[in-house]
Amino acid sequence: MAIKLVIFDCDSTLWEHHDVAETRPPFRRLDQDTVEDARGDRVRLFPGAREVLEALRARGIKISIASWNLPEIVFQIFEALGLMDYFTRPKVEFHPRKDRMIASLLGELAADGIALRPEEVLFVDDRQVMLETVRQALGPIRTLQAGVDISDLRDLLAHLD
Repeated sequence: MAIKLVIFDCDSTLWEHHDVAETRPPFRRLDQDTVEDARGDRVRLFPGAREVLEALRARGIKISIASWNLPEIVFQIFEALGLMDYFTRPKVEFHPRKDRMIASLLGELAADGIALRPEEVLFVDDRQVMLETVRQALGPIRTLQAGVDISDLRDLLAHLD
């Protein structure tokens, strides 16, 4: 069954930073894929991240976020990098229950007339425990562990069918 929704974690999955909650706005864009905070701490998209977002959008696949983080920080980084338009109903909340975030996202999409079965969803995160928790709570959602199942974000494109 083809994937119709890809959900990304942010820290150590979409970008090369372990915890953007530690950064301090405002953010200044340094290049297409990098921002710097008020203290000089840099957040850089992983190689291929923007290319993958473009490829998913071109295929008509919805893209979202499930991130245990501070929403004000994440959304400022998205805005600075020009990424906001890629994501449908992104979930950024300061708790580890990504299963709840994804359940909420799927419920909102269903209310919008986009009902998805778990097999049509791909969740990408760098932490195995998050992937397992989501599968246990929500059923056969497909998962990829960044840095383990895929070493480059572009590799996920081979997992869409």
